[in-house]
Amino acid sequence: MNKFKILMVLMALGFVSCQNDDSSNLSSDDSFSSEAIAEEAESVLDNIALYSESTFGVYQSTGKTSLDSKTDGTSKRGRSGYFKDCVDITYEETDTTRKLTITFTGDCTDSDGNIITGTITKLRSKTDTSAERSITITNLSINGYLVNGSKSYTYTASNANGNPEMTGSVDISVVTDAGTISKVGTRTVEITAGADTDTCTDDEKTITGSSEFTDASGAVYSMVIDPALVKPAECKYIASGIKTYTNANGVTTVDYGDGTCDNIAIKTAADGSVTEIELGRKRHH
Repeated sequence: MNKFKILMVLMALGFVSCQNDDSSNLSSDDSFSSEAIAEEAESVLDNIALYSESTFGVYQSTGKTSLDSKTDGTSKRGRSGYFKDCVDITYEETDTTRKLTITFTGDCTDSDGNIITGTITKLRSKTDTSAERSITITNLSINGYLVNGSKSYTYTASNANGNPEMTGSVDISVVTDAGTISKVGTRTVEITAGADTDTCTDDEKTITGSSEFTDASGAVYSMVIDPALVKPAECKYIASGIKTYTNANGVTTVDYGDGTCDNIAIKTAADGSVTEIELGRKRHH
């Protein structure tokens, strides 16, 4: 009987050992390269949400109106310059809602060089005292990766620091070369410099939040941003800040750097190994 018990214990230990060898040990470079693509996609969604606000000149008309026309020399796509001529924005107002349909035609390139194709819809309830907005993303292509999901947030033109700020939740999936990944969590984006001008090209953004990330293998782990991610106005990539990923097998960090503008982040895995990750924007098709 004792031998039988010992055998059962050894078998159980062997099973646990095998379980700990799967991809949930956070060591996969593919997982973190894919997460970098998801971060880039989420940053694009942040910009679409921010620069489609009325403070940037988009919600200017009433009734069913195309926002392609110009009034007093100002494009109905807003004053930020984020939405190019390849973007068609249609505004529809009912008794209870305000709706924007934003369509990126062809391969539409934004000011950061991201290539966007497809349509998203943005709704705001007139009766919602919290002024919450919701965005629906359906088969939107960002740099060749298919994005689906939703984003709900509130926006203030001037927070306690006097800056524009957007805060809320996100639930997206992204089809990458390694497979489909997903992020569910909360996120706050503050324009910490450049907010005193209408143009988006001089805006520095600071990003905080946390999420649950599922990689292409199905492994799930939590993520916290601390210190905040910073994207300088002159850089197309996040230049500083740290993401920390945690699950039962340990802690992995991704460090975006010291503020130097480059497309490299440093990953330190739970086993102490250190590797470079190239940030996003690989599949323009």
